[in-house]
Amino acid sequence: MRTGKIEINGKEYLLCFSTRVVRACSERYGGVENIDKALIQGTEANMMDESFWLLATMMDAGARYAKLNGIETPPPLSYDDLYDLCGVDDLLGMKTKIFETVANGNEREIEVEPEKGKNVETTRQISASGGMSGTD
Repeated sequence: MRTGKIEINGKEYLLCFSTRVVRACSERYGGVENIDKALIQGTEANMMDESFWLLATMMDAGARYAKLNGIETPPPLSYDDLYDLCGVDDLLGMKTKIFETVANGNEREIEVEPEKGKNVETTRQISASGGMSGTD
């Protein structure tokens, strides 16, 4: 899972594109591939609504991630807080931070450890042969 940061009103907030955020985006937009359309198409009001919603969602995920990992971060701002603290001129910078965090979130962070044990070579041979054992 990848994170990003955004500064709003002199405070730096942690953003996270977590599985929780992916699920929320899938429900709201029909899939994460539609995020860009939501943030750049439609009326100015629609673009602000979607940008603030996604930013608030990613801030909440960032606060959750920080808590689980012992990282200090200010409490996340709500959708309404963002409307009160951010201006239209901040939208481009917000969208940039959102897209950067989403792009970083698509990188894998879970590593698979090599198999250990007695049947490792057999498993590799079966995998390499596509599951065919040759004893048919």
